[in-house]
Amino acid sequence: MDGSGPDAMRRAMTRRAWTRRHRVTLAVAIVVILGAGALAVASHTLLRLLTLKIAVARTSTEDRQAATALLQFFAAQHPQVRISPLFEPDRLTAAAALDRGDSQLALLRSDASAQDGQTLVILRRDAVVFVAPGGSHVDSVTKLRGATVGLLDGRKLDARLLDLILKHFGIPPDSVRRELLTVDQLTEAARHRRVDAVFVVAPPASKLWLSLYTALRKGAGQPKTFEVDEAAAIAREHPVLDTIDVPKGTFAGSVPAPSDDITTLSVSHRLIAQSEMPDWLAGEITREVLTGKPRLVALDDDLAGIEAPDTDDKVQALPIHPGAAAYLTGNMPSLSDQAQNAAYWVGLMVSAAASLSAAAAALYQRYRPQEPPGRVMRLLEIWLSVRGADAAALDTLESETDALVAETIRTHAHAHERTESPELRLVTLLVVHVREAIQRRRGQMRETGRA
Repeated sequence: MDGSGPDAMRRAMTRRAWTRRHRVTLAVAIVVILGAGALAVASHTLLRLLTLKIAVARTSTEDRQAATALLQFFAAQHPQVRISPLFEPDRLTAAAALDRGDSQLALLRSDASAQDGQTLVILRRDAVVFVAPGGSHVDSVTKLRGATVGLLDGRKLDARLLDLILKHFGIPPDSVRRELLTVDQLTEAARHRRVDAVFVVAPPASKLWLSLYTALRKGAGQPKTFEVDEAAAIAREHPVLDTIDVPKGTFAGSVPAPSDDITTLSVSHRLIAQSEMPDWLAGEITREVLTGKPRLVALDDDLAGIEAPDTDDKVQALPIHPGAAAYLTGNMPSLSDQAQNAAYWVGLMVSAAASLSAAAAALYQRYRPQEPPGRVMRLLEIWLSVRGADAAALDTLESETDALVAETIRTHAHAHERTESPELRLVTLLVVHVREAIQRRRGQMRETGRA
């Protein structure tokens, strides 16, 4: 037969069926690819508009200044990362805000850190010392029993830390009287012997020392500075604390203070992140703060003590964020590496989704309920059945062919089609070949009968 025979028709119909089956697959694949692209664009946009809240104690001047410096630094260096302050009444409530998830970052002191917080950077270390007004009999922690200690107003954590130190020395905290004072009130308190010592927790380079020593000197002459004895033992017992060496004359003033080198207790102020913060983000923040230290110090003098946390410190009381540890140990992938990994995984997921969609479409086409064969398919089946049919079967097939032709003509006549449809053309062509096949089969049967 020529190229317009039943074989050609079957090939044409097979191609049309294949096209219909795979049209759905192609559409699904396109939707998956477009969806992945939209997700990538949305993620990029969200990252460029990343906003992080940082919990800050409203009562701490040092924390407010540090937060302001960080906000200005990131606004100038990384405008796509926005940091907004969340002011809390004190450091304890700031830690609670981080635990609740109200903020992603917090400025916290080591002895009041959040349960769900992990260290990114140490911003500064405060020395813990006692300063006794001139003429006071108190010159060591052991002599504080029955004495009155002045506490700087607005520092709630200092009272807790004082209790901890007193308990270590076996001094009942309630045996030591407390008086809350501002720096401006220290002169009168020293002049009237209302305090035997002042408990101070501040950075060694803070401007607070000059004001404090000046006020005490005006009230009662030259003050005496004494350290927290057994600081190392206290730090071992309470890992959130540490020791610090304060050289002679570190505290600013006309008279060198302390008068000799001392080793005393210290607390650290830290930039803390939620443990759920992604490692890459925690690592980037850590890197920016450490490398941007000169600019941050220009904004806040107290940030001169910025340092990296010790990755070899296994104390779990103040854990380091895995992202910060990865950066500090040199294991943090670069942004280009992370982008390549993200592109690889997105491509892999798109490919897998397209393959699964194709397989699902193929299974659907294979197992979906089959529709009854149309007139064209029935004529092809008749043409294939002619070769093995007997005389009675040939008559039946011929009658069915005539009925199919009549049905096709009626259908297209009712539709008032002005152009010949593909079905009508195929039916007309197939009928010709079916009749030829029937005639050949009858001729073969006559020759067989004569033989």
